[in-house]
Amino acid sequence: MSDRSTEIPSTIESVIASDYVDALDARLDSHDAYIEYQQQEARRALPFLAGFFDVSCARVLEIGAGRGGKGIAYAQAGMRVVSLDVDVAAVQVGLGAAQRVGVAMNFLVGNGARLPFSADSFDAILLDSVIEHVADPYALLSECHRVLRRQGIVFVVFPPFYGPLSGHIDDYVLIPWFHLLPRALVERKLLSLDRQIGILTPRDAYAVFATLNRLTIFGFRRVARRAGFTLAYWRVRPFLTHPGTRVMVGLFAAFRHPSRIGNLQAVLARARREFTLGTFVLFLWLSVLAPLVFVPIAQEIAVGGVKAVLKKG
Repeated sequence: MSDRSTEIPSTIESVIASDYVDALDARLDSHDAYIEYQQQEARRALPFLAGFFDVSCARVLEIGAGRGGKGIAYAQAGMRVVSLDVDVAAVQVGLGAAQRVGVAMNFLVGNGARLPFSADSFDAILLDSVIEHVADPYALLSECHRVLRRQGIVFVVFPPFYGPLSGHIDDYVLIPWFHLLPRALVERKLLSLDRQIGILTPRDAYAVFATLNRLTIFGFRRVARRAGFTLAYWRVRPFLTHPGTRVMVGLFAAFRHPSRIGNLQAVLARARREFTLGTFVLFLWLSVLAPLVFVPIAQEIAVGGVKAVLKKG
């Protein structure tokens, strides 16, 4: 496989680009590694976002920015970025990272349900893996609608709550739907684990799980309509585990571009190293379940992620 992600032009095929794969696998090694992973995710999203607004100059609000890596990459592409998060420590880490690479952007501590901006302030708002954590998704989207300019968009990515691995705990517990058990059982299981995975502790994983608001596909579409948005883009996808996803994308890439069969060979070689018996069985089970993502109502238990674009108009 080539070491240059630019040689794999498709957004989907970028999943098997070595730069992205390495950043994904190393994301929990350190705060800097996680920021690099965020930047890789943002670079993958840029071609998609460019279909909805001018990424070279738009004024953009990123809510739930965390350590700021995505905002840094967007600012480097030309966006005028304001990154907002409720976590003071995360904002400070992001600010320091932006200063180290000489990126001019604003970091703010604040609540997305009470945005400190006037109406019609932004061309786009980014809610990437955020809306499933807020106490009131309707309040958040209503504020987004208020501060967006006419024809502005909200880019939303989230895992619906009833998906197989939507509990944000799969770094520790890779059991489908385990997060649907009573919260006390999930807490007991996580806190019984005595290993730390890089910067992530079992207590950290439980803290993230505890913020989930149980948002479903149906619930999201309902609150988006109530907030005044129309749906400009909608896609649901299964989650087949990281090595499983890479295998499927490698097959897809080889089918589309037979000359790149080397990409598939490299993906399969990596899969042989990454798969354990347990994760391979899980991959097969999730693959069987995957067609349900196209079945209304039933998709709630099969979807791994939603990508949507909401438009103010």
